[in-house]
Amino acid sequence: MKTARQLFRERLNAQRKEKNYYNKFIFNGHFSVFLVILLGAFILGYGQWLKHVPEGINYTLWIAIVLSITSIFPLKTLLEDADRLFLLPFERQMKAYMRDSIIFSYLSRLPLQILMLIVFYPFIHTVYPERMAAYIVTVILAFILPLAGLCLKWEWYRFRLEHWSVQLVLFIFNLGGYYVMLSAFDFSAVIAVVGVIILCLLLNRLNVNQLFPWESMIKRAHQHRMNYYKFVNMFTDVKGLQEQAVRRRYLDFMLKTPKPFDATQLYPFLFKRNFLRGKDALNMTLRLVVICILIMVWFNHPWINAVIGSLAMYIIVLQMSQFYTQEAYSLWPQVWPVSELYVIEGYRKFLQHTVLIIGLIFSIVYVLLHVTQFYFVIFFFIVGYLTIRSTIKKLKYQESLLKD
Repeated sequence: MKTARQLFRERLNAQRKEKNYYNKFIFNGHFSVFLVILLGAFILGYGQWLKHVPEGINYTLWIAIVLSITSIFPLKTLLEDADRLFLLPFERQMKAYMRDSIIFSYLSRLPLQILMLIVFYPFIHTVYPERMAAYIVTVILAFILPLAGLCLKWEWYRFRLEHWSVQLVLFIFNLGGYYVMLSAFDFSAVIAVVGVIILCLLLNRLNVNQLFPWESMIKRAHQHRMNYYKFVNMFTDVKGLQEQAVRRRYLDFMLKTPKPFDATQLYPFLFKRNFLRGKDALNMTLRLVVICILIMVWFNHPWINAVIGSLAMYIIVLQMSQFYTQEAYSLWPQVWPVSELYVIEGYRKFLQHTVLIIGLIFSIVYVLLHVTQFYFVIFFFIVGYLTIRSTIKKLKYQESLLKD
């Protein structure tokens, strides 16, 4: 019989194998090049911004808020739906399983915390050089608080308390510790760590007779898995991922049935309808657009903003690749059979309309920021056109292989 730790290691190895498989599609050649360009643009823009940092802003508070959010690590248990039945007789062994889950959750999210600390170091060194000692202690807190927070989360879930409440409690403790240390260099900030540990020990004593929260933990594990699949689905198709539809009546004016509604108009309409009523695709695209605009406003540099806008156009078109397989291999081709050339052509029209609208939005923002270099907006449309061309070419090649 397998022990709980052996079971967790097997699931961890299976997850790593799955992620390694999908990483081949995510970090392909083109995307890796764009990431390198984006990193260079960020370093250049960050260095320029540090030379002219606006005054009159409490930056220590904002740094404390960001670190407080990044210090709330998700608890990843890798539980499956069937565990509520098959692991129920082995509930006493789940303590070892959860210890490994906490360690895995901590180590898997730690690189992001380290990255944030590295990003904030030049800022503290430039703007608040007298607070470097306080920042070193903050770094130590940034390694301790997430681990203590994960332990508290587990005890919180065992006590059947709500997820949002533990998130709020951890945010308050983290914010108090980071802000007191950065602003006043007061070692009373350690009270944040002590408070989390005391609360964790108190709940642990109250949870002596509590059973394992199978339903809630399996639900959260499923949500973590779906969030990862949704991210991967931006770059390639994920088996078993089903997207729900949302009506969004305020967008009905964009979904008028084309006339005449023939084979040439069928798939452009279906792709647009799938995008506007998809539960995740539209929200994900809007988030990318808003984040890109905020970054452009923050950097306010013509060359950097041109690179950021072009990268955003590439990513947005790339994450639209999911729509082709969702529509081309759905029930519609059986109800109304049409040539695959119409399907690919409809997909191309959908991508072109999307690139045109998003490119115009980026262009308006860019021109408002850099009116004298307005001609750089042409890069947004060039990148979008080339990405569409590459995507359609790949689809045609795949369809030709299916014919054989």
